[in-house]
Amino acid sequence: MLDIDSWAFVFSVRPSEVEANLDCFPFDRGRGIEIVDHSRGPVGSLVAVHSSFEFSMRVPGGETIPTAGLTWVGVHQGHRRRGLLTAMMADHFARSRTRGEPVSTLFAAEPGIYQRYGYGLAARDLHMKLGRKPELRDVPGSDELTVTLESCSLEDHGAIVREFQARYQRPGSNATIPDSQLASLLVDTESNREGAEPLRFATVCNGDVVVAWATFRRKGTWEDSEPDGVTKVIAWGATTAAATRRLWSVLTDLDLMTSTRSWAMAVDDPLVHLLVDERAAKPDVRDNLWVRILDVKAALEGRGYESDADVVVRIADAQIPENAGLWRVTIAGGVAHVSPDAGSSPDLTLGIQELGAAYLGGVRIEALVHAALVTENTPGAAGALGNAMASPLAPVSNFMF
Repeated sequence: MLDIDSWAFVFSVRPSEVEANLDCFPFDRGRGIEIVDHSRGPVGSLVAVHSSFEFSMRVPGGETIPTAGLTWVGVHQGHRRRGLLTAMMADHFARSRTRGEPVSTLFAAEPGIYQRYGYGLAARDLHMKLGRKPELRDVPGSDELTVTLESCSLEDHGAIVREFQARYQRPGSNATIPDSQLASLLVDTESNREGAEPLRFATVCNGDVVVAWATFRRKGTWEDSEPDGVTKVIAWGATTAAATRRLWSVLTDLDLMTSTRSWAMAVDDPLVHLLVDERAAKPDVRDNLWVRILDVKAALEGRGYESDADVVVRIADAQIPENAGLWRVTIAGGVAHVSPDAGSSPDLTLGIQELGAAYLGGVRIEALVHAALVTENTPGAAGALGNAMASPLAPVSNFMF
């Protein structure tokens, strides 16, 4: 399995790191494709692999929904263009639906690939380069919070991350984390360091309550006898503006470091508003989480809504016929009731990719109409559904998988 993914993602695994890498693979949900025709190679040889993490994802309204986080997808370079990925995606969709997971998510190595299978870009994030100790606006109570910096370990910090994520309300984030996914987040191998130090862990507490955390590593360099190190923040989360300010005031002011690189920051994160000079941070918007709706009824009924609406939508889905067709979506009191409605005319016509993009509330239905990706057949329908599906918080997954 590691050999196949090393071919797919161009990395190598040191013998001493094999066990740590295998701890990060969800074998109970993993699948592979092996050769059965000797003309393709040695019979029994593995040529493709994929798996998924089983977790609950936070959705608008504060609820969570069972999710299959697609991961470790790889095809050996010598067996490409033979339909292996398409076969694995069909297998992933079918098994996820059988397990009662109405949504699949992923981080895309190549975005164009997964759009073919109905994944829509539901969350974007900011990558920023912060200078040493950037000026931040004051937040009451921030200075009273305590910060601990330690060497990261699964044993010491796994429970902290799990407990925090269970309280974290940002749509798109993990509310639960399986063991293999937690290992991939916190287990440190030298191959991943790229010449930097071992992984570190920051904890911000208000009394006994963890209000922020981060994993990071520093890479020390010197330029003309002057320190020019970089701190790379890999994953993080904060529940309040005060916690955000306290965390970043520490991470951007470490000795011998002149800059701090960050990613997985929501486009509306408090830090964006606290920066006195946002331009200096060089914000760069990237794709974050891709969402694929596997069960239209369960997915739409599993999230909350901001306003009432009653619309009929025609959905196209090339891979899952059960999703295709006319659906009436009736939303009242923040709750949706979704049912087939073959006898009505559609107010909106859209593909499953666009439904996935709008699912977490960060992409407006109206914007997709303006982009000619959704057709509004009844004037006002896009605004009604868009208002209902909107999220007060921009979605983001605060760590990659």
